[in-house]
Amino acid sequence: MPLSNIATIVAHPEHRETVTQALTAMLAPTRAEAGCQQYDLHVDQSDPNRLVMIERWTDDAALDAHIATPHMAQLKAVIADKTSGIDIQRLTYLA
Repeated sequence: MPLSNIATIVAHPEHRETVTQALTAMLAPTRAEAGCQQYDLHVDQSDPNRLVMIERWTDDAALDAHIATPHMAQLKAVIADKTSGIDIQRLTYLA
């Protein structure tokens, strides 16, 4: 069953560019992954430090495989101390 994932990343203001660049670098390799239907980066209009990745995956296995990729490990290493929070919502698609 398809699922959506919404990841909200709040960058420290002094690291906003680094975090944005690291997230942008994830787009191409992630979009090429099996099971990825959507992987889009957004910025909150009221807070430029709040970045939101909206994702759609064919199933839980595809998302789990994404989480285990080397480019995801790289992202985590780059942004680890440059954010004040990361919130991930895993949603089951209904309609």
